[in-house]
Amino acid sequence: MEKTPREELARRTGALQAHMASEGIDGALIAQNADLYYFTGTVPQGWLFIPATGEPILFVRKNINRVTGETLLERVVPARSPKDLAALFSDYGYGSPKRLGMELDVLPVNQYIRLEAVLKPAGVVDISPAVQAIRAIKSEYEIAIVRDAAMLADTMVATARRILHEGMTEVELAAGIEKAARVKGHPGLVRMRAFNAEMYWGPVVSGPDAAEPAFVDTTEGGRGTSLALPAGAGFRIIRRGDPVIVDMAATHRGYNADITRTLCLGTLAEKHHRAFRVSVEILEALEDLIRPGISTGEIYMEAERIAAENGLKDHFMGYGREKAGFCGHGIGIELDEPPVFTRNGTGNLEPGITFALEPKFTFPGEGIVGVEDSYVMTGKGVEKLTRSSYTVEISG
Repeated sequence: MEKTPREELARRTGALQAHMASEGIDGALIAQNADLYYFTGTVPQGWLFIPATGEPILFVRKNINRVTGETLLERVVPARSPKDLAALFSDYGYGSPKRLGMELDVLPVNQYIRLEAVLKPAGVVDISPAVQAIRAIKSEYEIAIVRDAAMLADTMVATARRILHEGMTEVELAAGIEKAARVKGHPGLVRMRAFNAEMYWGPVVSGPDAAEPAFVDTTEGGRGTSLALPAGAGFRIIRRGDPVIVDMAATHRGYNADITRTLCLGTLAEKHHRAFRVSVEILEALEDLIRPGISTGEIYMEAERIAAENGLKDHFMGYGREKAGFCGHGIGIELDEPPVFTRNGTGNLEPGITFALEPKFTFPGEGIVGVEDSYVMTGKGVEKLTRSSYTVEISG
């Protein structure tokens, strides 16, 4: 398996160290899997300490020989327990950091308490915003991986078109897509940062069930296969004329691309077909609008303006009190990376940001229609990464 290059790891570490130096932070202790993968190139059980200056130290609880073979970091050290960290910090000349960064948006409170008690920093600061901001700007190395993920996303849509037939259930369709993706290397896991943002690959849903809101913060809902995870593909039988939403994350070497296509066996109802055409119109308008430095709020407002112009504002990104409140999001190692495209969004699109746009329309009791594509912001403008046709009607 290809390892993350040494110079790529050094670039990432250097970016965080520059932030810490500017903020007077002595070091950062990284514990969450997505961030560990970003800074080490693997997913160890342990902690990564990145000092404000000097080489990072990866403390490994289990399988150190394997981890040493998977990362190109120089300093990989065994540490069975958080209790070992204080002595190890001293051994490497760091003692008790005065200001220590931790991922306070995701670190469980009980682990935070244990680590703080062991390391006794004078103060703990939230390093998560800096980590997420650094991760949001992808290198050419990372963009190449996202491109491959986008190709996998197109394969998943092509599979859906090929296998969809009348009488199959949502979960049968989802399973067929998943099989095609898994044999091409999809790990079967889609990482998300938000608390309790549990989702299995993405919604493959149809008809009224798609428009039934679920606990996840998406436009689509779905019934799921049980109340243990009441969202996404369920046992509903797909019928002719149903709007079928295939909204799935394609994951390649840890990086995600996101895609949505609307499919239908036969012909969509006229109002659904019209709304679908507006979703494509919005996507194409946003592609023309986007340029380096544009704010995510400006992009959302333009999407909502076009929806309103076509009499569809009430249905845009949900309905009533159940609107998702966004029409796009950053993508990368996690599916819900910044920036988020909301009405009040203040983030700007900079070269290197990879993101997805997903204008959709909800019709309660009937279904959802819409599209989603993945993009990269370049110095010249936006480049679309997913290439699948928007054709809705298929035979089957």
